[in-house]
Amino acid sequence: MRERIRSWSGRTELVLVLLIAFGATVPRSLAALLFPELLVHRTSPPITNAALYRTVLFELAVMAILAMFLRARGWTLDRLGIRPTARDSIVGVGIFIGYYYLAYVVLVMAVVAVWPRFAQIAISTHLVGGRLEWPAMLAVSLVNPVFEEVFVCGYVVAALKERRGITTAINVSAGIRVFCHFYQGAVGVVGIVPMALIFAYWFARTGRLWPLIVAHALDDLLGLAMQSG
Repeated sequence: MRERIRSWSGRTELVLVLLIAFGATVPRSLAALLFPELLVHRTSPPITNAALYRTVLFELAVMAILAMFLRARGWTLDRLGIRPTARDSIVGVGIFIGYYYLAYVVLVMAVVAVWPRFAQIAISTHLVGGRLEWPAMLAVSLVNPVFEEVFVCGYVVAALKERRGITTAINVSAGIRVFCHFYQGAVGVVGIVPMALIFAYWFARTGRLWPLIVAHALDDLLGLAMQSG
């Protein structure tokens, strides 16, 4: 079976990984893209304690499946850039504060300047339903950054960079990340664009994924804590 899996083309591998990792988000993201009014009239916010726990369980299961598949295909932690070090953990904090957060603030200011109504939309958008529990926030802030950075950044960029070049790799990675967050509406998309571009560019240039996992974990935890009140 291992030899048969190894014989599959790189394109087949890429399609399978993306379908398994992100296929479940396609219906929700397409609905948000085609019918944006549904985001305004939805009955309840998408982020709840139950939703966070479901996300953790789903991502752990998918990571287990894809870990076995990619190992059979010859992928290693080094190829994905997963080399945890104290230095890269500090770099991750720097990326979160100095690059991603700064770029996010600048982008929001630019969007508000061009589209003043965005400020009203941001205030009226409620992504979190009720008070979130710390165990749920901590669990998703540990699991989701690993899941997302490994597959949407590390794997996609590494796989496409080898065959299609760095520009295509960055654009595809950023596009997938933004698409998967359409369910958060305009506010969520504006927030995710800087991360999508900066993270993909960083990994394409350095091959180091751990700083991005740290920066993503900080963003998830602080963002959830602030929105939950």
